[in-house]
Amino acid sequence: MLAYFQDLLGLPGNIAILAICGLLLYFGAEWLIRGGVDLARKYNVKPFVIGLTVVAYGTSMPEFVVSFFAHLVEDSDTISLGNIIGSNITNIGLILGLSALIHPVHILFQSIRNQLLFLLSVSLLLYVFAIDGTLNRIEGSVLVMLLFAYLAALYRFPERSEESFEEVDLHKPLLALSASLALVALGSTLLSAGAWGFVRSSIWIAEQFNISKLFIGLSIVALGTSLPELATSVVAALKRESELSIGNLIGSNIFNILFVLGGIGLIEPLSLLAPSRQTPATLEFPHLQFIVMLGFSLVLFPLSFRRNKIGRLSGTLLLGSYLVFYWQLFAQS
Repeated sequence: MLAYFQDLLGLPGNIAILAICGLLLYFGAEWLIRGGVDLARKYNVKPFVIGLTVVAYGTSMPEFVVSFFAHLVEDSDTISLGNIIGSNITNIGLILGLSALIHPVHILFQSIRNQLLFLLSVSLLLYVFAIDGTLNRIEGSVLVMLLFAYLAALYRFPERSEESFEEVDLHKPLLALSASLALVALGSTLLSAGAWGFVRSSIWIAEQFNISKLFIGLSIVALGTSLPELATSVVAALKRESELSIGNLIGSNIFNILFVLGGIGLIEPLSLLAPSRQTPATLEFPHLQFIVMLGFSLVLFPLSFRRNKIGRLSGTLLLGSYLVFYWQLFAQS
């Protein structure tokens, strides 16, 4: 019945569903965070703890819910994995590159060094886990435990991580308890509905046009779930406050690996190299997407260490590398 309805809508209708569901993901995450922050404030939770929990988890919920639906409901590990890898590549290549192109991103290397090292470490660990082609429950539990260790370290040394997450606005008037609960419930509902529709339409487009699901997951789905980070970073760049965005992007990439992939792998083992992913490029380099993700993480070191600034030239190179990778991926799909 659903497949018939999608066939009836055709390509324009399914693209419209993608756009609508992308908005549902965005507003669902926003309302979930707003309601969660209000609930935490009612119980006098420290602002920094709110940032570590409600805000950090909330901004990663689109990736988690979409990957959860793709893996457990639609049985599409390809889209689930592609979403996470693609989101991490998008955060650095597209979002950081575009932010630097709008206005140079000024950073203090010392303040993000530990997070960069940790991001590179967990990315390498994921690469090691991917060698046998499966993320099992033991490996998923390792990633989740590393998440708790990461949060504990940030809580222990808040002065080194105050730019890791979006600022929590504590000056807005508190909502009534019922309104806060309603926002959490409505945000969760929008996230679930948006994720389901986003995954279904993505699969339909891939099947109808014989496009690799890996490409769909790495590109369209990843871009859709990265909308909160994209909107936040572009607005910050336009306000010339883009230095705040790099900590958010690094933190988001860490959460995508530890919270999203780790959590899903803990619930049910996830295939990382299914036969359906094989293209001419991945046959020669079976872990190509992991290598590219590592490369984008690694390039942040010389960019930030050399001048404590990611300028327009560096932004152009990041954005250009991002576009070249996806053009090659599309050509091979």
